Amino acid sequence: MHRSTAFVRRACAVGTATALVGLTTGLGVMTATTAYAADETGVSAPTVVVGDTTSPAAPSLPTDAVAGTGTGTGTGTGTGTGTIVPTAGATGSPDTLPSNPATDAPSAPAGPAPAPDASSDAPVTTAAAPRVTISGDAKLGSKLTAESDGGLRYAWSIDDTVVETRNVFTPTDTALIGKVVVLTVTDAITGASNRVESAPILPNPTFAAATTDEEPLALSTTSGQAFSHDFTVAGVQPDDVSYTVTWYDPDAVDPDEPVYTPASQLPDGIALDQATGVLSGTTEYADFFDFAVTATSRGVSATQYVELTVDAAAPLGVQVYAIDKADFKDFVGNGDDLPQGSLTSWIVDPEGAVSTLVETFEETEEGVAFVPVITPGGNPTAQQGGTLLVNGGVVDRFGNEIQDEDGDSAAVTVRSDVASDVVAVAADLGDYFDGIIGVTFPHASTHRLTVAAGDFTTAFDVEVVPTAAVIPPAAVPPVAQPIGSVPVDTAPRAHRLAYTGTDTTGALPWALGMLAAGAALVGARVLRRRTALTSDER
Repeated sequence: MHRSTAFVRRACAVGTATALVGLTTGLGVMTATTAYAADETGVSAPTVVVGDTTSPAAPSLPTDAVAGTGTGTGTGTGTGTGTIVPTAGATGSPDTLPSNPATDAPSAPAGPAPAPDASSDAPVTTAAAPRVTISGDAKLGSKLTAESDGGLRYAWSIDDTVVETRNVFTPTDTALIGKVVVLTVTDAITGASNRVESAPILPNPTFAAATTDEEPLALSTTSGQAFSHDFTVAGVQPDDVSYTVTWYDPDAVDPDEPVYTPASQLPDGIALDQATGVLSGTTEYADFFDFAVTATSRGVSATQYVELTVDAAAPLGVQVYAIDKADFKDFVGNGDDLPQGSLTSWIVDPEGAVSTLVETFEETEEGVAFVPVITPGGNPTAQQGGTLLVNGGVVDRFGNEIQDEDGDSAAVTVRSDVASDVVAVAADLGDYFDGIIGVTFPHASTHRLTVAAGDFTTAFDVEVVPTAAVIPPAAVPPVAQPIGSVPVDTAPRAHRLAYTGTDTTGALPWALGMLAAGAALVGARVLRRRTALTSDER
């Protein structure tokens, strides 16, 4: 095979260096140092430097040949090996050296073997491999640190490829998920090495914004408008993550209400895509909604806390809620009882269309179940001499109340087309229903009421029914009763109540009173799906 001149020169140089090392260490009179210089190919070739120590210079080797192997003992020990390679310009077979009288002469008989060096009897000690461990979590973005002794060289490798040579390595590429990191450490002096493996690298799902339950991510939309928000996390591989709605407050879990799931925290019409992490949809309900979104990849999870504000749409007009005062007080009781039976009231939309609301409260093993039913049609009705409670406010086209920046609704005013009707605030309902207006009807007929709030008004008819004359028994003198007052059962009872989801802050009957009287526009919201929620009596 043809070899270049550079290759032959390097081979000769290596052979010459090893022969000289063997020769000088055998005689004990010379020292040899091998250095490297680059030839014309750019590859470093060894350069032999020989220096005189204590004895006269040894005869030099022929310039056209190199030595084979040589051993010897003296003041030091050493071995040298070399391949017999002709130098540039030499002729003949590589296995044949040119004739040289000095070296071709018969050698003298071998003398007695020299005494062994005392140092050769010393036991051979193998260098201990350096201690090494890896600290840190095998996870994207988490720093892995080599815990080892000093004076070491480090090599972090993945799939047999070195990726870092410092004592720390932080995986960040999602392509490394599932890979094992191998750390190899080598003692810089002894050359001894050791290696250790990490656990497979796990993902690190990371949301764009860090949140807590006290500082959630604030999102907003408007009722009736399309909404979308992308909760996609970084630090995972595509198609290797799932998203779920989880509890904002873990204490909200109620094992007795399996229908109340974490997804119940979302407004109707908005849902989370578990594969993409996109929350989207259109809702008609204006309110505040607290929930959490959790991203999970290979058992590693991250949670984002969210407060979604759904604002009401543009104001449409005044929506009115009306209920007979006597029926309401009879149903609610004195604040110590839970109501039983049914209560009828009316909702009048901004166009004057009437719907009838029937709220039924039934005692069950769990407490009292609240079931609202709204039927289009109907006519507000009151007894002659009775009072109709009227409340309302400005709403959008979905019945959501319009509020100012402070959360206050526009105050309403009521007037009747019958001059004898008495319009006044129903003060005897208590502070909980402060501001609700009562209209008392002295005469039986059809009365038209107009409710105004801001720039909007809504008008509707009330049918005032004549009160039948009641002749008391002769033996029992009649007892005058204030208009609208009813007997009250004061016996206390303890129950649990299923209601629309707003936590009570006082006695449950008053909360029901708010539902029935529509302290703002509750009557328009009774169909919200949270009627299955349960609250303990406080």
